[in-house]
Amino acid sequence: MSFITQEKFVAFFKMRKKQVLFWSILALAFILRCIRFAAVPDGINQDEAMGAMDAWALSKYGTDRYGTFLPVHFEAWKYSQMSVLLSYCMVPFIKVFGFSTVTVRLPMLLVSCGAVALVYLVSEKLFDERIALVAMALTAVNPWQFMQSRWSLDCNLFPHVFLLAFYLLLLGLEKRRYLYVSMLFFGLTFYCYGIAAYSVTAFLFVFFIWCLWKKQLKFREGLLCAVIFTLVALPEVIVLAINALHYGKSIEMPFFTMQFFPDSIRSADILFLNFSFAQLGRNAWALFSRVFLQLPDIFFNSIVAFEPLYHVSIPFVFIGIIVFTIRLFKEKQIEKQTQMLALWGFLITGIWVGLITFEVNINRVNIIFYPVILLCAYGISLVVDKFGKLFPVIVAAYAVSSVLFFATYFTEYAEESRHYYNRDFLDAVSEADSMEEYDSLYITGNLGWQFNQLATEILTQYACRIDARYYQSEDYTQRYHYIYPEKSGAELAEAVGDGLMVLYEDELQYLQFPYEVIDTVGEYFLLTVDKDSEDGVCN
Repeated sequence: MSFITQEKFVAFFKMRKKQVLFWSILALAFILRCIRFAAVPDGINQDEAMGAMDAWALSKYGTDRYGTFLPVHFEAWKYSQMSVLLSYCMVPFIKVFGFSTVTVRLPMLLVSCGAVALVYLVSEKLFDERIALVAMALTAVNPWQFMQSRWSLDCNLFPHVFLLAFYLLLLGLEKRRYLYVSMLFFGLTFYCYGIAAYSVTAFLFVFFIWCLWKKQLKFREGLLCAVIFTLVALPEVIVLAINALHYGKSIEMPFFTMQFFPDSIRSADILFLNFSFAQLGRNAWALFSRVFLQLPDIFFNSIVAFEPLYHVSIPFVFIGIIVFTIRLFKEKQIEKQTQMLALWGFLITGIWVGLITFEVNINRVNIIFYPVILLCAYGISLVVDKFGKLFPVIVAAYAVSSVLFFATYFTEYAEESRHYYNRDFLDAVSEADSMEEYDSLYITGNLGWQFNQLATEILTQYACRIDARYYQSEDYTQRYHYIYPEKSGAELAEAVGDGLMVLYEDELQYLQFPYEVIDTVGEYFLLTVDKDSEDGVCN
């Protein structure tokens, strides 16, 4: 009797220890992501502003900012569209708490924290509790996962929704109701990132062929899954179809609108729609270098010296992938083999996305990072099992890397983010808009780090809180004008008249007329044409 009691006590203690570790890691992830939330990055990215403005319009009118009723896909940049699901997720937060940077970014924060817990559940299903806790801890302090949680880019929702669908898929192999629910979320990935049409579909097709072949699923079960998946994804598929076939008009339904985009160029981003072996080679190198060698990526996605996974992860990733692949082919138990194949397929799907997508960067191939993290945790467990004395060394390496990363993020990166997240521009335009004595504003397309008039226009709309109905009116075009001083020359003075200009500091050299500086905001100048100047000298 005492032996049984002791056994139960040990089991209870282990369970409590697991629970404490789980909630501690989750709390750590949440706290880290809440520190100076919405203040770092300071400002807003132009893609982020685009999704935010459409979300605000949806919350008020049930349309995007152009007046399209419940669009399946956003018009966004006209020549380049945007996925809708993240903006729809913003709507309830905007309705309840108002329109702000906090409510715009809050969905990504919550989803990313939830994904930390999901990593544990997936890893526990595939491996064991120990590896699950390691994978969860890696995710909590992972640079990629942390950085993408702090701002709202539409495609960054893709890996989280796919991860949830993947977990339900694993559960569904045992209990079919979860399998059918997983199809709902796999379908929703189409509204996270357009590449889902080529990647998620391929993943599911191969996986279900395997399951049917190995009699893990009945044909009618697979058919029902296909029906659910298709029904959810169908509106987005129709959008892709009418644009690929140049249908020429949008399709309006009672509950949503499937838009035709006459100026779209997004098909040029997909390799097999614009194939060349040279581009395939560039895609493969970009994928391998940024994910597996962890070479530097763009500012929004990584910090040099840390990259998406920490450099200490590189050997563990390769060990995990190689050993896992070998064990997959050696596994005899069909149920376990199917689970392992699913994870391997998750990884291959990420590689497939990297190969078929032009200009590969971290956010474009974001679906690959969860399976890489899972296999990294697996690689760590293999090394620790073989060389137990290395465990404290590994823990120390990740601890030091994490401390240095977060210290850099909240100091150097926080300061630099002001530039790339357009802080000065937003403040300058907002101040200019508050000067109601000027009927017209003439705003530069220069953001300092890039020249893009479409970007400055959407940032102006965000900074000035321009209502969608107002944006659609003639009053908007009469007040807000977007200029290129370098090319405008002397004609600019006549165009501006009594209006107020917002120019980047380097653009003053292109002004060929006298002007008066009204105010300066960071790197931007608010100025007017000085019509009273007699000597023609610029002030």
